[in-house]
Amino acid sequence: MTKQKVAIIGAGYGGLALANILAKAGYEVTVYEKHSTPGGRAGHLEQDGFSFDTGPSWYLMPEIFDHYYELFDKSASEELKLTRLHPGYKVFFEHDQPIEIAGDIDADAKLFETYEQGAGEVLKEYVASSARTYKLAVRHFLYSNFERMIEFLNPEILPHAVRMLRLVFRPLHSYVSHTVSDVRLQKILEYHMVFLGTSPFQAPALYSLMSNLDFTSGVYYPMGGMYRLIESMVEIGQEHGVTYVYDAEVAHILVDQGEAVGIELADGVRVDADIVVSNSDLHHTEMKLVPDEYRSYPERYWNRREPGPGALLVMLGVKGELPMLRHHNLLFVDDWRGNFRAIYEDKEIPEAASLYVCNPSKTDPGVAPTGTENLFMLVPMPASVILSEDEQAHHVDKFIAQFAQMIEVPDLMERIITKAVVGPQDFLTQYYSWQANALGGQSHILWQSAMFRTPNKSKRVTNLYYVGASTTPGIGLPMCLIGAELVYKRIKGDKHSGPIERIEMET
Repeated sequence: MTKQKVAIIGAGYGGLALANILAKAGYEVTVYEKHSTPGGRAGHLEQDGFSFDTGPSWYLMPEIFDHYYELFDKSASEELKLTRLHPGYKVFFEHDQPIEIAGDIDADAKLFETYEQGAGEVLKEYVASSARTYKLAVRHFLYSNFERMIEFLNPEILPHAVRMLRLVFRPLHSYVSHTVSDVRLQKILEYHMVFLGTSPFQAPALYSLMSNLDFTSGVYYPMGGMYRLIESMVEIGQEHGVTYVYDAEVAHILVDQGEAVGIELADGVRVDADIVVSNSDLHHTEMKLVPDEYRSYPERYWNRREPGPGALLVMLGVKGELPMLRHHNLLFVDDWRGNFRAIYEDKEIPEAASLYVCNPSKTDPGVAPTGTENLFMLVPMPASVILSEDEQAHHVDKFIAQFAQMIEVPDLMERIITKAVVGPQDFLTQYYSWQANALGGQSHILWQSAMFRTPNKSKRVTNLYYVGASTTPGIGLPMCLIGAELVYKRIKGDKHSGPIERIEMET
């Protein structure tokens, strides 16, 4: 039997993950990538002896990775050489002493108790509730294309229905502020929303499930850097016969009478395909690649959607040691609400911003020359903001100075020996990001989550699918892995919720 040909547009994490699944299932899979290397936003930069990850840097939801690798009879821990971080992360404040989160519920409960009487036991209850919510979400919501709503009327979900609905329609900050009173502890329970591209004042309390990851799952790091995840995906793909074509930008998706029949590259080469999957930005796919008459989501659709934030990503090589830092560092400003309001509501660059700084050389000496530190700083920005070269340089210096002040290293600027920046214009030109957003998709407000998120299949082209952060289930590397399974289920006609148990060969 002739294998069905699949053309995947984009070698981002979701596209690579889906390519592997389909190749193992017996499809003939080719991935076409605009750039000369795979990874998309999960990029990598070698500069002046430093090895920088230029995208995701926090290994979240380890069980999602475990499940994916088990589909290929592999161990994520072994393939990625995972090491657990101790402590999990450190939190800095503008005018308070730092707090270290161990990633162990008993130790962290004792820590919470020192800041607020009774908060230790409250944390245990909060995390136990988030763990229950997380397990339900993984089993019944995240791994679902929401094609059979009757699936959710089962004995495991129904007893929790009222509690889940309350979490859905209540803002996370409201839920957290009624759990603990100390604002420092509130921020620790809310910061995950930055990585989901939204605000704790807008996100549903359902996302309290993320706290389960901090206090029970632990925090891990793949030795060699996060780009190891991309390399591993390609290695699996090569084992199963995936073909990768680089420096091959796709200009058009070819459609004949409502059926995708292939793609056309920017150089005019046409490629036949039985199935087309776009891992490119979904807005770009719909507005630029799909013929006008076959668009499922025209511009008026996007005018009603809210993008995730933009960002400045600043990679620094610093001379000397920074002993006050840990691998993961969160730096929170006093005006927590005002910071989120500026970015998500007023669409203004804040004067002082809550920052995330990764210092991987604390764990992995191979990412920096001896006697230096490797730093990755993420500064959330409003979407749609495009900076001139001078404006970007000004803001980079401003936020480096803020970082230096918060960690009490006044000579940090003088110690920088190499620097690289990825800004809004880069997201727009390199990845065709909708409104120059940095995370690759829509924010996770209620009306853009779960069954309300933009689906992973075209409404007007029978065999055109979408994968990656732009579509179901959402932003982040684990979500892209789940999204790859969801597209596979669509192609196979599997309407059930839950992870796939094995990859079935085409017959």
